[in-house]
Amino acid sequence: MGLSSTISNAQIPIDQDPNSQQNMSTQSGITVSEELSNEVKNDTNTIVIKISPDSTQLIPDSSFSQPSSTSLSSIFEQVHSYMSKQFPQPAYIIIPYKSTKVFISFIPDSAPIKQKMLYASTKNALLSSLGSSSFAYKLAWTELDELDAEHLEKVISEDGKSGPLTEDEKILQSLNNKTHMQGHEYGFKKELASMSSPSPTASDILYKFDDELETEFKNLTRNANDQRLLVFNIDLNDESIKLTKKDIDVEVTSLINKLQSNSPSGPTYSIYNYAPNRYTFIYSCPSGSSVKDRMIYAASKNALINHLKTYLNDDIVLDKNLEVGDLDELELSELDVTEDDTPGSGSVTPASTSSSASANKPSGGLKFSKPKGPRRR
Repeated sequence: MGLSSTISNAQIPIDQDPNSQQNMSTQSGITVSEELSNEVKNDTNTIVIKISPDSTQLIPDSSFSQPSSTSLSSIFEQVHSYMSKQFPQPAYIIIPYKSTKVFISFIPDSAPIKQKMLYASTKNALLSSLGSSSFAYKLAWTELDELDAEHLEKVISEDGKSGPLTEDEKILQSLNNKTHMQGHEYGFKKELASMSSPSPTASDILYKFDDELETEFKNLTRNANDQRLLVFNIDLNDESIKLTKKDIDVEVTSLINKLQSNSPSGPTYSIYNYAPNRYTFIYSCPSGSSVKDRMIYAASKNALINHLKTYLNDDIVLDKNLEVGDLDELELSELDVTEDDTPGSGSVTPASTSSSASANKPSGGLKFSKPKGPRRR
């Protein structure tokens, strides 16, 4: 059972703008339907909320039947039964609880990526429109087993014992939830996803590799001295990571030009064989990239590196991890090799990519390119 729950206390006031529905439309393009607004006014209703097929409105799911009893267990039995038939489709659920309400954002990990992104990006706007302070608890659940009265009571009980979160803990909890970190015990683990167990499986990455990219990854292990450059990107349409461009005999001095000519305008991942038996992972996120792309690529990077380490089965080692904004900020001096260097001595670990490393660190360690100053106008 996934017990990583997000709880927000309603006592934190949120200003209600009379034009909240208009603001919501501006933020996500999706508005609350009049039918849903009327439904929410009834404090005893259990409501399953869906995004309309044309992705323009939030509507009550008319296929959901009200529970025959007002007891919490009966309500959850009805909700669980209905959502089991819909699984893994996401939904928002409003549950009457004592003299108040509980809001549940139910977005299964196995839901289609587009649906996950749409529901995740609309949740805050929905809460703002309905009035966030009218919900005593706001939960983010991903598993059917969590749709249970006893589980809700446990979540509420544990929340009362733990006391209010600090601002840092709230931020940390938000990061963990975004990366779908599964706790081994109740509550969230106070660590970033990049600090968790380094034993990834294919399910740890949001997108699969396409066949052409898998073939090129295998080619990396066959020749570790051909200065091979692989550029790959996330294709949201078919939810996969695809090879964008491959090159061999790419000199370090021409790397930036090759990347600029072969890369799309948005974020990009690359692997480069910069010296015999030496490889660097490069993540670039150019200025002007969309917020959506920035979020997807940043959230996928660490899991991708972990997965690559397992996928390549120690046949090759990623010595460096270079992370830049615009590609012309890439410091090629980071790829200098000295006689004291031992191949593989600076093996990349996602945990170390979460903190900036200075450029004067020993060459065997993980490096980040130092950003350049603002450009002259």
